[in-house]
Amino acid sequence: MRTKRQRFITFLTVTLLAFVPPIKAEELVIGTTFALEGVQHLINEWHKQPDSFPVTTLNRTSSSLSQLLSTDKAREVDLILSSSPMLFYNLQRKNKLAALPDNLAHNTRFLPDLLKPNTVAFALSGYGMLFNLPLLEQAHLPLPQSWQDLTHPNLQGLVIISSPTRSDTNHIMIEALLQQYGWQQGWELIEKIMLNVGTISSRSFGVVDKVQANLGAVGITIDNYAHILTAQAQSHLAFHYFPHFPISPTFIAVAAESDKKPQAFRFIRFLLSPTGQHILTDPQMSKYPIIPLPADHPKAGLQQQLFAQPPLNYPLLIKRQELVKLLFEQHLIHRLNLRKAHWHLLHQKEHALKRPLPELRHILTALPVSAEQAEDDEYLTHFNRSQELLNWQHFFIAQQLGFVNALEHLE
Repeated sequence: MRTKRQRFITFLTVTLLAFVPPIKAEELVIGTTFALEGVQHLINEWHKQPDSFPVTTLNRTSSSLSQLLSTDKAREVDLILSSSPMLFYNLQRKNKLAALPDNLAHNTRFLPDLLKPNTVAFALSGYGMLFNLPLLEQAHLPLPQSWQDLTHPNLQGLVIISSPTRSDTNHIMIEALLQQYGWQQGWELIEKIMLNVGTISSRSFGVVDKVQANLGAVGITIDNYAHILTAQAQSHLAFHYFPHFPISPTFIAVAAESDKKPQAFRFIRFLLSPTGQHILTDPQMSKYPIIPLPADHPKAGLQQQLFAQPPLNYPLLIKRQELVKLLFEQHLIHRLNLRKAHWHLLHQKEHALKRPLPELRHILTALPVSAEQAEDDEYLTHFNRSQELLNWQHFFIAQQLGFVNALEHLE
């Protein structure tokens, strides 16, 4: 029997699909997870090209696009454009993407091996922090330079992040942190940052909007959304990249049921052409091309910096995507206020006793999933959301009781 939440999600999905606008026969339709302002300039420039044809967008979340391509309306979408490798992998497994012609199949730089049969990477972005400078100044803090800097106590309530259950961009950042620091230390760092989070945005592009609106001092975001704002001469905003952190390619693929495949592949060839690659550097796009920029280009240095970033383990990202999203949601979002209260009690006790309390920290940082399970094919293949939620509920109750009991018995 479906839960009330599952019935609501089904109702919402059907409602959204019912409101997909009618498509004109001559239009090429791009289904994208990007906000309209993130792709509109590219489409405007395409329309200036000789012999171009109309292109329009359908802006949806990854899950909504996946649902759409599983219905009769799938034929109304010609291209999929997103920075989510999970979206393309899941569509590829369902045979929802067309095979690439030979002249496009060789463009595999920055493309994960598991996406090569059907997908093209045509642009790059990096991850970092958008700063609200006046709010940081009020907190008496220098500009954060790293993930660790976001754990500073003066940032309490001033950090803005998006939810990985709604934002694939944030999901990739969380996974990259776990790969960089390891399962246990990675979650400990993520939790310390979450203790400073004042706002959790439902979408990744909402993070920069909230920083701009003075709702937070630091927004964790992808660079192009931040650069679009900083390029508008907004002196109270600044952006900084996370050091030694993976890049985010932008992918595009042709929908298998599209009846405009020749036009769709022509649009992809435009994106990979010198003209299309140059357009990516415009302030209204603020992405980086996959072809090297001339040495005297203002963005050449940053592009080379992104080229040199460590790679992401995409197979690991894919196989534990449900685990990471669910654990973040259950461990840190649903219990965030409780965990903030527990850490506050711990800091009070350590201050009163004038010594660290590693035994209490060990209780608070324990996880219901081990590092071995988080990479175990057997566990991940048979991952059962309902059963794990029940197991985790028992774990979190025992953790809470164990912490309170240990705190009360301290001398």
